[in-house]
Amino acid sequence: MPATFDTSKLGQPVQVGQISRELKKLWESGGGTSTRASLINFAIYCRSTEEMEANTDLISEFTRHHACRALLVAVIRNCPENRISAWINAHCHLSRAGAKQICCEQISFLLEGEIRGRLTNIVFGNLDSDLPLYFWWQGDLSENLNAHLWTWIDRLFVDSACWKNPQAQFARLKLSLSETKARLTLRDLNWTRSLYIRQAFSSIFDPPENLEELSRIRRLSIVHAPDCRSTAIFLAGWFAGQLHWTLKSADPIVFTAVDGGEIALDLQSADGPALGAVTITSENATFSVAREAGSRVLRASLHRENSNDLHPLFPAGPDTIIDVLNEEMSRSSKDNIYLRALGKIETLL
Repeated sequence: MPATFDTSKLGQPVQVGQISRELKKLWESGGGTSTRASLINFAIYCRSTEEMEANTDLISEFTRHHACRALLVAVIRNCPENRISAWINAHCHLSRAGAKQICCEQISFLLEGEIRGRLTNIVFGNLDSDLPLYFWWQGDLSENLNAHLWTWIDRLFVDSACWKNPQAQFARLKLSLSETKARLTLRDLNWTRSLYIRQAFSSIFDPPENLEELSRIRRLSIVHAPDCRSTAIFLAGWFAGQLHWTLKSADPIVFTAVDGGEIALDLQSADGPALGAVTITSENATFSVAREAGSRVLRASLHRENSNDLHPLFPAGPDTIIDVLNEEMSRSSKDNIYLRALGKIETLL
């Protein structure tokens, strides 16, 4: 264990074999002033002690809205000896009535050295009864996410914006889903970042006079944060999937529409939100949606020839990582549209 690792946030250190008994003692010590709540198992996999500290803060915020047993697992492979350390903690928040605290458990594990099958055993051995398992795998996928673990996960969260080699990671992901025949729901937080912009453009093209311009689009311009190029690529994939474009060229990026027309994709990096501005240019119109840093609204500008300009406002949606995660937790839709978008742009990532 790193000498500088501050374990105070993780709570009380416990022996791995005594976790259930120590949790029982933890709740009995509350004197009836708190109520334990759990509707799901929520597991986070990370790769450093620094991430354990940050994820403990995130779990504390997460449990304000989602009752769960949280499992936090960090793996450090390059260690001289194999060792497992564990801690238990409770995150408590006042109920709406304010009379009693609602508390959720957090069990944290630090696995050092060669872990082999220990990750799977740790997760299975500490699930809360038969509640569904939501699993957030942070960073690149690895062999630790094995076939046995796949079959137990109900909802898998990833963030493809953090992947060093997205093409290789998506290939691993699709292969694992195919081989294990897992029934889990896949949720990519990188995809979620474009949700409200996608909804804004869906609303913009509801009126018939705007809808007819979809077949005449010739340029798509996206301004994105420096580390969110893949977020912009995914948004372009959504347009391509919904409008049946096919990729013609990767450099420069050009799509071909159903009618044979070409759509050029222009990506611009700039400081600001993940997606700062999106502009569609058709033969007769320009439609743009923009968001300023810290703003809670999307400002649209709709210009059509021989028509008055319009400037509607739309909600901006999630910004911080906890906001993005909470947004995904509130949604139960399948990932068909996401996979369709991925199929359009996977070679561009």
